[in-house]
Amino acid sequence: MVCYLPAVFPDPDPPVKPADCAALAERLVTLPFPPAATAADDWIIGRATSGPDRHFAPIAASEVLEDAPAERWTKAQDRLERRLLEVVQSLTAAWGPSQIHSFAPDFDRIIAGQAVRPVVEDITLFAYGHHANVWHRSGRTVCVVLGQLDKHYPIVLMIAVTAEPLGDGFADFRSRDDRTE
Repeated sequence: MVCYLPAVFPDPDPPVKPADCAALAERLVTLPFPPAATAADDWIIGRATSGPDRHFAPIAASEVLEDAPAERWTKAQDRLERRLLEVVQSLTAAWGPSQIHSFAPDFDRIIAGQAVRPVVEDITLFAYGHHANVWHRSGRTVCVVLGQLDKHYPIVLMIAVTAEPLGDGFADFRSRDDRTE
């Protein structure tokens, strides 16, 4: 019997430690994709899910901040951005520098009504305004991405493993750590 993501990776409570993220990402790279989605939209609320073209593994999430004051939004965003940098550093230590992916080209296609693969559309709408750190492993794409579908959902930091490349939105082929200001 094949065990898909929700059974392998429970909800991120408590959050996954950055040092454990390389092992988690390696596990996701080797995990088969199920023939159908395991929990259609649970990933937008911080629960792990898999589908024929993806494994989405949230590793940290904020609370729902819909009616929270601005300082709570800022504090949650800052905390998750620091965690993102720690996770990227962990994966960079294991795999080398990431590529930086911008979602702007795919977002423009979506707005223009052009066809975009479902996994790319989901990640683009979730993470628009952010970038993804991307590595290619064993024929799959691994990305660390921070996003929020809308204010009714938490801000989520996740590792996404996709069956195919994200698209052509690579803004810079060096990691954030390697770029000069």
